[in-house]
Amino acid sequence: MDVTHHLVNSILVIAFIYALALLLRQKEILTEDDSLVLARIVTDLCLPAIIFVSLAKQSIRLDQVAPALVMLGVELACIALAWAVSALLKFNKAQQGAIVFCSAFGSSTFLGYSIIMQMFPHTSQALSEAVLISEIGVGYPIFILGPMLAAYFGSGESAAKLQWKSSLVFFRSPVFFALLTGLLWGHFQLPGQENVFLAPLFQLGHVLASALTPLAILSVGLMFRLPHLGKVIIVPLTVVILLKLIIKPMLAGALSTAFGFPELWKEVLVLLAAMPPAVLGAVFLRRYGGDAALASALLLAASLVSGVTLVSVFWILA
Repeated sequence: MDVTHHLVNSILVIAFIYALALLLRQKEILTEDDSLVLARIVTDLCLPAIIFVSLAKQSIRLDQVAPALVMLGVELACIALAWAVSALLKFNKAQQGAIVFCSAFGSSTFLGYSIIMQMFPHTSQALSEAVLISEIGVGYPIFILGPMLAAYFGSGESAAKLQWKSSLVFFRSPVFFALLTGLLWGHFQLPGQENVFLAPLFQLGHVLASALTPLAILSVGLMFRLPHLGKVIIVPLTVVILLKLIIKPMLAGALSTAFGFPELWKEVLVLLAAMPPAVLGAVFLRRYGGDAALASALLLAASLVSGVTLVSVFWILA
């Protein structure tokens, strides 16, 4: 029950910060326009910081990368499925972006790590595997594909060539340079926070990284609008619940069994695959002009539903 209690508490943290954002907007302390400012701080400052400090101090271990590659494959499959289903249902491009982001990318860092630590308190290998799965299977796709997809779905241009040209803005973004610098820093094992001269730089990175979650949720909460019932919210939410909260963890579990992964790897992989939608998805859409309002509503609703689906996954694994 400790894991279940911790899971519920983690989801409530999202809901409370979300509610705080709505209260601040109602009191006119912050406005919906401020969500764009917060989104830019998250994507151009906090996110590059967490990418750099995470990658600069570690090198990727090839012996445990298989579950991460499975997660990566499942993530790409969910992107393709959500894109195809939303197109078949005749949603416009901006709405398709909200459905794709909420159906594919999960909150593996904010919720995932804490749940893994609670569920496997005396198994360091579980957290190590969770880090690899999260960074390679979840982090890299959302860090790299996130801005590109958000720019594509947020672009009002009709020509495909111009749409993909706008997506390439990622390669000029702080996220790309942080990703490249962090990988090179870790590969060449350059000095880190133990160096007296570099310690302030890494400490600054950790401070900015710790601000990512609350700022991202505040940004998402400020852009929330009460959607109309019907196809506008019910159908997209159904797609997100089926793909993200049910099909994705089931597919991850089936592939784990097919590849003969150890039970620990399978449990960690399935739990991370069952996480609710990532907050960064709505932030990216807000930053690049997508339907962030729909993504915000889907994020909140799916996070609340995940309280049931995640607990169910936990009891099945237990």
